[in-house]
Amino acid sequence: MILLIAVGIFVWLAIQQFKYTPPERRRKLILQYVLIALALAAVLLAITGRLHWVGAAVAVVLPVLNRLWRTFGRHLPWITPLIAKHARAKAEKEQAKQSGKTSQGEERTAQRPSEPQLTVAEARKILSVSASATKGEIIGAHRKLIQKFHPDRGGNDYLASRINAAKALLLKQLEQ
Repeated sequence: MILLIAVGIFVWLAIQQFKYTPPERRRKLILQYVLIALALAAVLLAITGRLHWVGAAVAVVLPVLNRLWRTFGRHLPWITPLIAKHARAKAEKEQAKQSGKTSQGEERTAQRPSEPQLTVAEARKILSVSASATKGEIIGAHRKLIQKFHPDRGGNDYLASRINAAKALLLKQLEQ
């Protein structure tokens, strides 16, 4: 009975910690929880005298894993370029994320290289403002749209970046 209460408290604490963990760290946290659960299960099996079943299961699984590893190893030269491509893309994404911040930590309004250049007409169309729009109208239209399409509110990064780029372009044009 005490063991069940302890497990219940542990599960409740784990769920609470999981809720308040940032999404990028949740995968690591789940792995830690799985390893802790496996260790506790091994201790429980050892206490109850049933650990020999785990040893038998491991003895059955190891030869199967060995054969799968050798089969996978034959195809590794074919898979290596794919793994390298994935690693390169991930590194480029991290680098873009790091270089996308200014010294104050604010995101730049500059467009990513892969995005097409924005014209003044497209910027007006995105923000739904006229050619004679004032600075206040542009900022108001931007604020209204960004509240709808911000990534933190269910929008996506592409739309938010286009809205920000449209605002920056129109404000820059007003200053000239």
